[in-house]
Amino acid sequence: MVSTLLKALVVFGSLLASPSMAVEKGNLSGFRIGDSSFTDVALSDDVVRIKVPLKMTLFESIVVKSNEGIRRVEQKALTPVKYNFKATIDRSNHFYVSDYHVETVPVKWDHSTRYWTVEVNFFKRFGEGQDLEESVGSMTISGKLEGERRLYVLKGKAKQIFNNKQSQPMLMVEMDSPISPEKGNIARRETPAAL
Repeated sequence: MVSTLLKALVVFGSLLASPSMAVEKGNLSGFRIGDSSFTDVALSDDVVRIKVPLKMTLFESIVVKSNEGIRRVEQKALTPVKYNFKATIDRSNHFYVSDYHVETVPVKWDHSTRYWTVEVNFFKRFGEGQDLEESVGSMTISGKLEGERRLYVLKGKAKQIFNNKQSQPMLMVEMDSPISPEKGNIARRETPAAL
C-alpha cells in the first residue's frame, strides 16, 4: 500500500517536472491542432475567434398507417434551428446543443487567402445525465473568413445528412452563408474603359 502511494507520487512528480507539460499563461504554442478546449489554460486577449453558422434539422420517427391498415415508420423533419458556434482558430472546441455534442477541429488555415478548413464532428447524447455518446458522423467545411480584428465569420456552403443504422435520416446540417463581394471591387476589365 505504501509502496504504491510512493510510486504514484514519483510518477506525478515527474509529470509536473517535465518541461514539455509547462504552458505559460496565454501561450498556446505548446498545443497541437486539435487539442481540447477543456484545458485549464487561460486564453489570452489575442485569440482569434470564428463564428461557424450552422443550421441543424432534427428528424423524429412517426408511425404512418395506410388505408389498408399497414403501418410503417417514417422520418419527419422538425423545424430547423440556426446556431452560431464561436470557435477558436487554432484548437478544437466543444458545444452542447439539445441532445447533440458538436466538436469543431481546425484542419487548415491559409493566412494569405483567409481560407479556413474545419472538421465538425457530431455525437448523439444518451442516458439519464446524457453521459453516453454515439458518433453520428463528421463533415469538413471550408470557406473564407470575413470580419475584423479577432472575430471572423466563416462564409461558405456545405450540406450533410446523417443517417441512423436503419439508413433513415436523423440529422441534417447545412451551412449557406455566401461570400460577399470585396469592397471596391466592382468589375475587372482586361482593357481600359473608353472615356
